[in-house]
Amino acid sequence: MEQNFQDIYEQLQSRIRQAEDKRLQLKAKGTKNGLIAGGITLVAGVVVSLIIGGGWPGILIACILGLIVLFSCIQSKSGELCAYYKENIISSIISYLCQEASYRPESGIAESVFMNSQLFNTSPDRYRSEDLICGKIDKTSFICSEIIAEEKRVTTDSKGRRQEHWIDIFRGFFFIADFNKNFQGQTVVFRNSWFKLNLGKQRVKLENPNFEKQFDVFSTDQVEARYILTPNLMERLLELDSRFPGKITVSFRDSSVIIAIPDQTNHFETNIWECQLNTDKLKREFGTLVNLFQIIHDLNLNLRIWTKD
Repeated sequence: MEQNFQDIYEQLQSRIRQAEDKRLQLKAKGTKNGLIAGGITLVAGVVVSLIIGGGWPGILIACILGLIVLFSCIQSKSGELCAYYKENIISSIISYLCQEASYRPESGIAESVFMNSQLFNTSPDRYRSEDLICGKIDKTSFICSEIIAEEKRVTTDSKGRRQEHWIDIFRGFFFIADFNKNFQGQTVVFRNSWFKLNLGKQRVKLENPNFEKQFDVFSTDQVEARYILTPNLMERLLELDSRFPGKITVSFRDSSVIIAIPDQTNHFETNIWECQLNTDKLKREFGTLVNLFQIIHDLNLNLRIWTKD
């Protein structure tokens, strides 16, 4: 991966420099706007403080408000920079790694697809998906996207005051690929520690002790589950699980494999304060994309089985 990263980095150097120039231009524009707006806020605050007799504390508050306005104006340029970064840097890395891939930063995987995976027992109260990647590696089509699904919980204290809390149902990547076998039912692979409620599915006991130690399998069809989860695939899933920071779960549905990969990082983003010439973050994002695309090879999905084209 090191050599590959150096290859793409050399190809992207001019675009990276342009991204840094863009950042400096936007930051300068935000600073100019912020100085004007912040200056007006400061003057207005000082005048009000003098009128009402606020004294030095009032002037100090006016200064703080002016600085907040200044930094807010600069920060407001992060969205434009991030869009530029995704369009010119991230999309180029994706094309380098997979020539048949397309990248749509504002699109994502539908909430209905998320719920139909049946990997999660709670319907989200707030759902967002972005950074959709669609493509094909050899014979296998895939889609991948970041997802944040949250549940709202309301608590009431002893004085009757209500407070909302947002709890993650899932935060990370959803990777969906064409599976190399046809099947009709649904098989889900949970972590052993997860609460599971799978109406219409039965627990499937498998012959791999290491796999059984990490996962619980439920399926609408016991025979089909064993047809899908061969000894070789179970070993490959264990190896795949070890490569990601989160604990993966898997659903086999509609002749596709759906892999939920927890990840707390909001990937493929940048901001106005971040120098674009720093390669460390870019290298990490490159590694993330390599790991995602490598799933197809890791699970040997390009090996077509019998009638699967």
